[in-house]
Amino acid sequence: MATELELKLMVQSEYLKSASEFLDEFCLLSQTKTATRQATQSLMNGYFDTEEATLMQAGIALRIRAVNQQFIQTVKTRGSNRVGMHARGEWEWSIPSDQLNLSLLNEVPLPDSLADMAWSRHLLEVFRTDFERQIWLIEEHGTAMEVVCDCGKVTSPFGEDKISELELELKSGDESGLYRFALQLAKQLPVQVSTVSKAQKGVRLKQGTIEFPEKPNVGASKLALAAYWYEVWLVYWEAMLFMKDDILIQPVRHSMAQLARCLPQELASRLDRLDEIYQTILQTEDAKLLSAFASNKETGIIMLEIAQWLNRTSYGASQ
Repeated sequence: MATELELKLMVQSEYLKSASEFLDEFCLLSQTKTATRQATQSLMNGYFDTEEATLMQAGIALRIRAVNQQFIQTVKTRGSNRVGMHARGEWEWSIPSDQLNLSLLNEVPLPDSLADMAWSRHLLEVFRTDFERQIWLIEEHGTAMEVVCDCGKVTSPFGEDKISELELELKSGDESGLYRFALQLAKQLPVQVSTVSKAQKGVRLKQGTIEFPEKPNVGASKLALAAYWYEVWLVYWEAMLFMKDDILIQPVRHSMAQLARCLPQELASRLDRLDEIYQTILQTEDAKLLSAFASNKETGIIMLEIAQWLNRTSYGASQ
């Protein structure tokens, strides 16, 4: 088993070329051979579950990926969000065809609800994710990471959703290096932190619901409340763009206001200034509100800076 720790960034499709050009230039200008572009891959992925979403409800994703005429079976756990990061258990096996080998799941510590394997008789492909992946291997200041740019779509009998994102996966070193590099990206093009995985996009097409973090108990610390409102902010932001509904800018702004109350003064002031930018957009834009919100660089920069502070304060990560 490997533990996957990654930072996912939303990027609108019109900025994917700019993201690719920035990463190519970064590798070109690198003073060492530790920044290189890899071969682009076309990835075809089938996700399996029961009609009742038994695996999803247990926090498990089961996938077969086809790449370069080879097949890889993968199990991922839902894991936990490290204040905007994804931290998940991951098991992978090479298999000879696109048929599931369920005996391999003996290596996975499945939750008790799945232990009897009765659900395995009712598996079917519930959705697909098919996308092109550009890949860069980058090492900077002792942090080695794989940076990928994914463009494609999620499809199911219930509809489809686009895939347009960057992922920074930690290979070695300190996770704070992911944030530092992501900030370099965010200062070049508009990106925003996302906690919605491709598997969650597929499940969402069927269920039509948005998943919110668990609300802290009464009497929770200011830090716990800050982490909660930060996640709520990310959820509403992603939902606004997924649902193409600019009315959701109101709960976005409300969660920002609640978050600001839990932050140090400097970060709170930055968040207040961002809200002023949104207010100006609301007063000056009309038909292109969503585009104006999504193209503002300051959103992603502040999302990343607040996540840095939350991780440093919560987990003691060096910055």
